[in-house]
Amino acid sequence: MKIVTTETISEKKIIETKKVIFSEQVISVNVVKDAISGIKGIFGGKSNSYSEEYAKGRQMAIDQLKHEAEKIEANAIVGTSVHYNQFINSDIMLIIVTASGTAVSVQ
Repeated sequence: MKIVTTETISEKKIIETKKVIFSEQVISVNVVKDAISGIKGIFGGKSNSYSEEYAKGRQMAIDQLKHEAEKIEANAIVGTSVHYNQFINSDIMLIIVTASGTAVSVQ
């Protein structure tokens, strides 16, 4: 399945626009356990732990978009967008990854 951020796919013709599809993923991160990662961030180091969680959330969101598109017999997604947010509640941080796009059929 082709997934692009643009409104068209080069050298492909959109023959049917199906509908807008969405995916929301929520990942919990133990803030106390990953305190060292936070300290690294303060001093300019890379926090691999958090980077991996964001990447995991992004992949889960994209996979869910693919699944939603397949359910309605689309073979591509255009206008794809991924957004991140986070909430911290005592010792747990929630990473929210939201993805959306338009499911289409292309030739």
